[in-house]
Amino acid sequence: MPDWNKKFKAEYDYARTWLANESNFDKEWQPLIKRLYKLMSTEGFDAGYDSALSDLRKQVTCGDKGIIGHKTVTEDHGILKAVGAWADDANGVVEAKAKMRAAALKLLRHVYLLNRSGNRKVWVVSLPTELHDWPSDDLNARANTQIATRILLRSSSEIFNREAKKHLESSTQHALAWCQKTGIVLAEANKAASGGGGKKGVDSLNLVKRWFADPATSITDLSGYIATLTAGFKGIIAMLNKGHFVLTDWVPLRTASTASDISFLNSEAFTFRSNGEGMDVVYIEKSFFTDDPGGIVHGQKNWTRVVVHELTHLVCGTEDVNIGRARYAWYGIGPHAGFPGSAAIRNADSWAFFCADCAGILTESERKKALKII
Repeated sequence: MPDWNKKFKAEYDYARTWLANESNFDKEWQPLIKRLYKLMSTEGFDAGYDSALSDLRKQVTCGDKGIIGHKTVTEDHGILKAVGAWADDANGVVEAKAKMRAAALKLLRHVYLLNRSGNRKVWVVSLPTELHDWPSDDLNARANTQIATRILLRSSSEIFNREAKKHLESSTQHALAWCQKTGIVLAEANKAASGGGGKKGVDSLNLVKRWFADPATSITDLSGYIATLTAGFKGIIAMLNKGHFVLTDWVPLRTASTASDISFLNSEAFTFRSNGEGMDVVYIEKSFFTDDPGGIVHGQKNWTRVVVHELTHLVCGTEDVNIGRARYAWYGIGPHAGFPGSAAIRNADSWAFFCADCAGILTESERKKALKII
């Protein structure tokens, strides 16, 4: 199994401690270090200081000031100068504490705020593919010389290219819109379950039944499911509106060698149930952008479905219920005696496809495939 102690939050908190004292950095860098530290609040990245990230990306290539301005330097030079560790002689070593300050800057160098719509913000951490671990661990393990440190600090081939970042941004925006529409459907379904609501309420109640009611489900059960779903989707919307949501890959998995690690590396995404990390993070892995021909939905629909699926794990504590097999839609999530409503209401893909159905984006064929009885 992956080393679950190597969560993004652990790297985030560690980097934050190294930025706490700006006097440990080059004098020219100290005003920016103060802002970067404020960016890294105890809850997560603070969008009020996101301009510090673009300033960081400029300053790492800014060398000594000359007659006509600052000369341009490579990013490894700029970062090592910031931490007081640049040496013209590449044969030496970088002091351990200086490396950790450099690791904090390397982490932030590859953080991006992608969505600025109101409070709805998504942060993407897109570390270079040359890294084998989070920056602090990789520099500690592999940057044993000045030249080795330089090589890691100048790495630039990010895991998510510009197009992937745009897709991740869109997926989060669509996920929020789906959840908001789901909340409206659930409000109408609740009216119908209480004996009111008219045709709109009846249609909404039938939509809930479609994904969560087996033949033995009572109206009392159904009312409980509606309450659970309502609280869950409200929680997701509230979390996204906090503005701290982070997408990244689990960097230590990049060198996966065991079957367990490789299975996580080759997944679409994963997270920790019920905010088990203590930070709002979803890990995007190799299969996220892979078009699985056996899948139910594809492209932007599927990317959004994955995000909603993971958000229900993260915020609502859903599971990948295993009855016959893990109950993903491609296997069949139609509720029945063998997969009762009491299981569907715990199942992440049931939530995700219900959400997609509420948003009106499923075709009849997609819906039929997902509701297969097995």
